[in-house]
This record gives sequence, structure tokens and C-alpha cells, in this order.
Amino acid sequence: MRELPERMTQLQAHIRAGQVSAQDALMAQVQRGQGLNAKFPCVVDALPLHASGVGPLAGIALAHKDIFQLDDRLPGCGVGLGHAQASVHAAAAIAALQQAGASQWATLVMAPHACGATSQNTHFARCVNPLDKDAVVGGSSSGSAVAVAAGMSYAALGTDTAGSVRIPAATCGLIGLKTTHGAVSTQGCAPLAPSLDSVGILSRHAQDAREIWAALCPHMARAAATRTARCHLWLPEDGVAPEVAQAIRTWAAQLDAQVTPLDMADTFDSLNRHAQRVLLHETARTHHASLCDGSAEPSVQAIGLMGLGLPLAWYQASMQSRAALLQDFVTRYFHDAEFLILPSLAAPVPDWQTVDVGHPSFDRAALFALHRYMGFVNYLGLPALNLPIARDMRGRAVCVQVLARPFAEHRLLDLAEQVPPVFWTH
Repeated sequence: MRELPERMTQLQAHIRAGQVSAQDALMAQVQRGQGLNAKFPCVVDALPLHASGVGPLAGIALAHKDIFQLDDRLPGCGVGLGHAQASVHAAAAIAALQQAGASQWATLVMAPHACGATSQNTHFARCVNPLDKDAVVGGSSSGSAVAVAAGMSYAALGTDTAGSVRIPAATCGLIGLKTTHGAVSTQGCAPLAPSLDSVGILSRHAQDAREIWAALCPHMARAAATRTARCHLWLPEDGVAPEVAQAIRTWAAQLDAQVTPLDMADTFDSLNRHAQRVLLHETARTHHASLCDGSAEPSVQAIGLMGLGLPLAWYQASMQSRAALLQDFVTRYFHDAEFLILPSLAAPVPDWQTVDVGHPSFDRAALFALHRYMGFVNYLGLPALNLPIARDMRGRAVCVQVLARPFAEHRLLDLAEQVPPVFWTH
């Protein structure tokens, strides 16, 4: 076909109308992806293309984070190429997309073992942010963000343990949907901290993310939207850069919703401690062997070694408290509001050098600002959406993070559809 449309949903409509065949659409997407990979290298393995020919995603060629098993293939998990393994079956999330008709043409780079808030990875070429070559690409689903932002794939799956879908989405100006913990099976997905791991979606457009979400969880019905949403807004007084805070205030004031400011600093601090305990302990458990023999990746060591020294009773207490704390959070913050809005990143998107560990320009505070407001969401298991709302003084994305009740992914995407796009407007 001559030219691919901007949105996946537009291409789906062309295929359904018979304006282009599914096979021609697949070939056009693969050719575009392969061509762009030279400029924005993020492909681990190019895969043989298998077209199902049926389903709502027939004719759609996607690329995903290299953390998922494929048929007869184990993932490289950010430390190498994938490798053949007979009798291995596709991960549940991949299989769901295949059942809906989608094809997969490539696997994408990621932070080693999904452990990292940036794309820093000595095993692959540096990820280049398609919006700004000097800007960082967040992690750990870094290749997914690059592929989508560059136009190599309409959407991509990632995983989110402490922000690993939302952070790369925020750095690249994308929709980033962290799904409710357990809504999408992680079977066949390499674990980091299983109690926190969630499958997520990155896309340019909310409508495209919805198509992927509907394929992953077809049993999740889309409820009728309310006329005017009610939102709570939390802008921490001492943790958010003024430029980011002002952009969020301006956006919230223009939002077609009733927005009520609140302070949840004490709640956040408590939940964050629980999230850190679970992340440290479970990372140490997942990578126990490599931590003990000294072969663990540096990013895994940074978290896992602390986890080895964490008292088991602390972890157990955090896990035992989890359900009650979730219920308390929902009761407190969603009893009179549908959404809770807070920053995605605590500061403007930084240059990649400032968050590259070991670089002369490394700034620990800048790295911390990337993931500061992420981990507690995984502990609660809530769905969360990264949503671009503005450009900063350097033209980089300013994003909000929107939380909702468990299994309210469709409502988050409803909200995203109502927000005028900041990028990808053509």
C-alpha cells in the first residue's frame, strides 16, 4: 500500500472496507518498521510473519518487549538475543493478541531483566528518543516506547513493575497503560517481582490502546461514560518541579471535569515503603542464584542485594497489609471521584547522560525523579495511565499519571480520548 495511516484504528477500517488486504497491510508495516530501525535501533530479533487472517486485529503487525515467550522461543530479557526452545508456548498476553488476529514482526530491547528506570543497557545500542535525540528513554520497556514513538509499531506490549511502562511512555510522549494487577495473565512473561508485575500497553493514540486492551481482556465490558467525571488532584508541594506543577495545574483547570485538590503525602510515603519492600525482596528471590554467584546484572544487583538483607518479616507484613490498604485507598480517594491525577515524572524529561549510571554527568536526583511516583501504584495493583498533556520549554513531553479503581481501564481510555493530543497530531 502507498502510505500507512496515522492510527491503527484507521488501518483496521481500511482492511474491513476492503481498501487494502490484510497481507499488504502487514508487509507495509514490516517494511516501515525495518526501515526505521536503522535510525532508531530497538529491534532484538526480526520474526517470521504469521498472518492469522481473522479477528479484529487481522492485518496488524506489532512488536513487543523481549520479555514474553513466543512459540518455540524464549525471550532474551534485555541481556541477549532470544533463543529457540522446543515446546515453549507463547505467553498468555501474546496468545490473546494472536487470537484477535494480530501478528508480531519483532521483539524489542529492554533494560536487563526489566530492572531499570532508563534504557541503559550495555548489551545493545543506546535507545534514541524519537522526540529528542538528547532526551532519555525511560525503562524498562524502552524499546517498546521507541518503536511506537518512531512509528515502527502502532502499539507495543511492555511490563510494569515499578513504572516500566509509564516511565518510557512519559519520556516519549505516549499513552502508557499499566493494567490492573492480575487483569492480564503474566504466564509466559519473565518475572521480576511477581506481586507487582503487570502487563501494559504503549501507543500513540488512546483508540489504538483500547483495541489492544480489548483483545487482551475481551471479557471486560466498556461501561457507558458519565457526562462529567470527578477527579482528585495531588501535586506534592516539595517533590515536583515548578514547571511540571504549573503545566498540570493549567491542564487540570481546562479539563472538562470537576477537579478537587488534595494532599495524600502521608498515604504515599507509607505505601511507597511497602512497595519498596516487596520490590527488593521479590527481585532478590527471582534472581537469587545470580546474586549469590556474582553474575547478576548491575541493575539487578542494585536492587537484589538490598533485598537479600531485607528482614523477611517486613516483606510478610507488607504483603499481609496489601488488601486492606487497597480497600482503604479506594474508599478514601475514589468514593467521590472517578480518577486521581498526579505527576508521572517529578521533573522535566532529562538528558540521557544525566540518568546514565557511571556517566560523568550522572545526577542521582534526576534518576529518582523518573520513578518517584510510580511504585506505590504497583503495590496497590491499580490501573494507571500515562497521558501527555503539554510540552516543556525544550519541547519535551509533560505528562500526568491518572489512577482509577481496579479494572477501570476503559474509563481511563475514555478520559484519554477526551484530551487533545500534544504529539502525533497529523
